[in-house]
Amino acid sequence: MQMTTPLPFDVFSSELLPGETVQWTGRPNAAVILHKEDWGTIPFSLLWGGFAIFWLLGASGIGNFWTNRPDKTFQWFGVIWGTPFVLVGQYMIWGRFVYGYWKKQRTYYGLTTRRALIVVNGFRGRTASSAYFENMTIIDKSVRHDGIGSISFGGPVTGEWRWGRNNPPRPPTFDDIDSADSVYQIAARLREQAQKPTSSRGPSAW
Repeated sequence: MQMTTPLPFDVFSSELLPGETVQWTGRPNAAVILHKEDWGTIPFSLLWGGFAIFWLLGASGIGNFWTNRPDKTFQWFGVIWGTPFVLVGQYMIWGRFVYGYWKKQRTYYGLTTRRALIVVNGFRGRTASSAYFENMTIIDKSVRHDGIGSISFGGPVTGEWRWGRNNPPRPPTFDDIDSADSVYQIAARLREQAQKPTSSRGPSAW
C-alpha cells in the first residue's frame, strides 16, 4: 500500500466494498490554481461584473452617469433587477475562488484496488463518487511544471467551468493534486491489475 497524505481512516472506511483496500490517499492543493479555461473566464467575468455595477449605480441614481436622472420607481426597479447580475459577476470574479478553497478543504481523494474514489463533505452532507478500473478505458492527466495537476478517470481532463448546454458530464476527476505524475502511475498500475483476467491476478491486487 502506498499512501502519500495521511487522512482519517473513517474518510474512506464507510465507502469500501468487501475485499477492497486503499492504495493511495490525497487531497487537492488548497492554493488558488488557474486553469486554461480561466484565461477566457476571467476577462468575461470582469466585463460582466464591471458593466453590472456601472448599470446598477446609474439606474439606482447613486451614480450620475445618465443625462436624465431616473425617477424613484425606476430606481427601485433598477436595484431589484440589477442586484442579481452584480452578485453573479462578483461570484465569477472572486467568489468562485473562495468557494473553491472551501470545497478543497472538504475534498478527499483515494485510489483503491478497484476504483478511484472522491469524497466531499459539502453543504448538504457527505457525497461520494467513483470510477471503477475494471471497465475504464481512459485515464487522462494535465500536469503543470511544478508537478501540480489533475487526473480524470473515464474521459479527458476538463475544467469545472464549461460553456454550453451540450457538454457531456464531467468524469470523476482528482483536481489540483501534488505529484500528479506519480499518482497517475499508481492509477495506471491499478487499472492494469483490475483488468487482468481473474486467474492471472496476484494476491496483491485485491
